[in-house]
Formats: sequence, structure tokens, C-alpha cells
Amino acid sequence: MEEKRQSRNWKRSITIALAVIVAIGVAYVIGAFLVGPGSVKAGEGVISTAVLEMPSGILPAMDTNGNAVTLLVKIAETSEARKAGLSNVGAKALDTTVLLYAYPKVQTARVTYAMTGIRAPLELAVIDESGSVVAIKKASITTSSISVTEKHQWILAAKEGLLAKMGITQGSVVTPGDIRRIS
Repeated sequence: MEEKRQSRNWKRSITIALAVIVAIGVAYVIGAFLVGPGSVKAGEGVISTAVLEMPSGILPAMDTNGNAVTLLVKIAETSEARKAGLSNVGAKALDTTVLLYAYPKVQTARVTYAMTGIRAPLELAVIDESGSVVAIKKASITTSSISVTEKHQWILAAKEGLLAKMGITQGSVVTPGDIRRIS
């Protein structure tokens, strides 16, 4: 009888130990799920989920001297994607990230672009329906929004100085209608 009792106690101890291990594992997974995204978001090289989910494309352009330029862009073509923009993208990731805000038709009224959550100064190239860059707008990390009053169908957004390094300045010609989607 004593042997059965010891056997039951041993089985009970093992069951309790396994239950505790499983509970700790579940708590760890839940904690990682809840806390993990916050710590990842803080990283300088992180690209937001919204930007990752946007389609990518190769955009042909010409600088003001007529030289061919090719840009790899993420395309914000839905209202949700345009609203998310480059917010929560790490400063290091902005070194190479170019976002194309694309509209199906020309925007003739003032359009306001939210700039909250940006991690580095940005510049926006305002592009009209013919593909000409008609203005360059700048946003500091404290800017909450930028209003674009120029008629435009597209906006290129990137870390300040990146577009100029690629040859995209006022007077450049960008042809979003010729964009080649790669994802």
C-alpha cells in the first residue's frame, strides 16, 4: 500500500512539475508577444509592418541634367498605407527607404500628410501628373504634418538628402506610370 502511495505521489509531483513548466512556457510566449514588438519598434534599423506590407517597385526617373536614375520604392497606394507613411521606421532603415505615395488621379486640393512617428528628418518630392517634380518639402522629426498645396499625383518621401543624392530635385522627371512592380 505504501508503495502505491509513493508511486501516486511521484506521479503527482511529475504532473505538477510539468504543469508549472508548461505555464512558464506559455507565460514566456505571451510576454514575448506583448513586450517584443515594443522593443523591436525602438530599433534604428526597423522597418514598420505597414511599410513591409506595401508593394515594392522599380521607378525610372531623370535628374535635372537628363541622366537616367532608377529608384527602388515602396508604394503607398491605399489610404491606409498613405496614412501610415514612414512613421515608426527606424532612422537607419530610412537611409535606404524611399516611399511613393500614389494616387489614382491628380490631387487638386490641399492634401495633408501626417509626419508623426518619423525618426529622422524627411524630404518629400511633389510630383505632378506629367511626372515633373514641382516642389521639395522638408519635415523635421518634430513636424506633425505637411500640407501640399501644389497639384500632384505622386509624392516621393525619403530621409532628408537621400533624394538629392539620387539626383531627384525640383525639375527632375519621375515616371510613376512606368513603375515596374517587383512584389
